Amino acid sequence: MKLNKVILNYAAGLSLRTTLVSALLSVFFLVQSGAATAATKDPQAVVDSKAAQEVVFLTNDAVDAKGQPMPMDNVSNLLDYIAMEEKFKLRWVRTPWQRAVKVAESGGGVIYGMSRVKDREKIYHFSLPVQLHYVFLVTRSDAQFTYNSYVDLRGKTIGIPRGFMFNDEFETLRDKLFKVENDGHDTIARLNKLMFKRMDAALFNSANKNPRFLERRLQNARVDQQGMFPQFDNVEITVLPKPVFIDAVHFAVRADKDDGIIDKINDAILKARKAGILEDIPSSFN
Repeated sequence: MKLNKVILNYAAGLSLRTTLVSALLSVFFLVQSGAATAATKDPQAVVDSKAAQEVVFLTNDAVDAKGQPMPMDNVSNLLDYIAMEEKFKLRWVRTPWQRAVKVAESGGGVIYGMSRVKDREKIYHFSLPVQLHYVFLVTRSDAQFTYNSYVDLRGKTIGIPRGFMFNDEFETLRDKLFKVENDGHDTIARLNKLMFKRMDAALFNSANKNPRFLERRLQNARVDQQGMFPQFDNVEITVLPKPVFIDAVHFAVRADKDDGIIDKINDAILKARKAGILEDIPSSFN
């Protein structure tokens, strides 16, 4: 059944630990299918949303190299699970990250995928961490360098997606120890900038701590675009083995708009961890 397939996709992306839990979740979704997610492309329309029992969730609108929306089954199923556990109506808004942040800052909804840094703690209430992302340096294979600590980035130019903020140490050092090149969010466009040596390395995150997993994913994306810049078709990319840092992603809502929603989300996160749907997060990230 379609819902069973959704659950299995969710299990693969979020490390569902047992097939028994997957089966139980399948039944759970069937019984409560009325809480299905509705995604929209109109984030501004939700800013003034006052609908009773409706919660707006904002996420980055991931697109492929052709600008087409990418499936986000992992996120969709996570949001559905939280909504059904906490019994509220869910409205899911996919929009470019910078706009999602602006809407969240204006009090227009709960945003998912945000790193917890000091500057943001002045504005938002954060949930418990949902998932860990391993943030790696990606270079041209003919321009690798050794990375062990931030000191190794001295004088280098590092590409990051525009509007992204990472941990406090990174934010303190950016444009001081190293220069930041603000990128768009398209993977191929970012890799092309790397090929043209507009930067020494680019930051990419992965839910898998094995750098070869990310390397294969990025290399496969490049294969699909071969011929765009034929002079680079034989230039490989390398993901440096040590992550720059491990980043925890959270839900967040503007502090004065938190009517108890973060407590409800935290409750659902703890239930999901207990059930094996979400991986346990080390206490240092909580």
